[in-house]
Parts: sequence; C-alpha cells; structure tokens
Amino acid sequence: MNILIIFLFLIASTLSQSNITLSDLQWKNRVLLVFPSDHKAKEMDFSLTEDLEVNLKDRYLIYFYFGDSLISNSAHSFDSDYQKKLKQRYQMGSKEHSYVLIGKDGSSKMKKEGDSIDWQALFETIDAMPMRIREIKMNPDK
Repeated sequence: MNILIIFLFLIASTLSQSNITLSDLQWKNRVLLVFPSDHKAKEMDFSLTEDLEVNLKDRYLIYFYFGDSLISNSAHSFDSDYQKKLKQRYQMGSKEHSYVLIGKDGSSKMKKEGDSIDWQALFETIDAMPMRIREIKMNPDK
C-alpha cells in the first residue's frame, strides 16, 4: 500500500510541473522564449490580458520567460542546464530584451529585440504559417 501511495505521489508531482526539452513540444505547441536584458535596468513588460491569453491558447503558443525564475503559461519547465543551453542558442549574446518564436516544427520563426513583445507582429507571423492556416481551415472558430 505504501508503494502505491509513493507511486501516486510521484505521478502527481510529475504532472504538476515536468522538466522537458523543446523536442517534447515539437508538433504540439509553438513556443515563445523571452529573454530579459542582462542589465535588467528595466524589466520587460510581460503582463497578459484575458484576450491575449485566448490568442495564445488559440495558436497553441506557450511562453517561457527567463527572468530571475522561469515563468510559463504551461505546467512545463526546463532544468537549469537546459535553460543555459537555450539562452546560448537563442539569446545569442544579445544584451537587450529579446524573444524568439519557435514553430511547431521546431525551427526558429522570428527573433526580435525590444522592451516589449510586439504581439500583433508575432500573431501575424504565426497566422501566415502553413500549419496555422490549416488549423484555421479545420476549425474556423479559431
């Protein structure tokens, strides 16, 4: 009985927040990696409205904000070594606030620098992707 309880506890803790890699999200989600500037004189504006959250969900877009701690709109997380690898690969030494859009196919679709995320440009980029166009055709309500 004790083994069953321990097993159920381990499953529950794994489901609440799981360490993953980008490969685990491939073909399921688009990913936005958000990197604040190194000097952090001014934190990147990352407030989400209800409408914005709906747009993220409709586009299967999850974000990871690499601030003092990793913040995401999903239950997933990256371990600290993998976070360092992602920063090296996608932040590419940028000293400014930056963000990178990763498509469902796992490739980088957009990289921008700036104090805030240009959500309109980001959504326009996603909506122009062939896979997104198919998603809209299959479910016109989205």
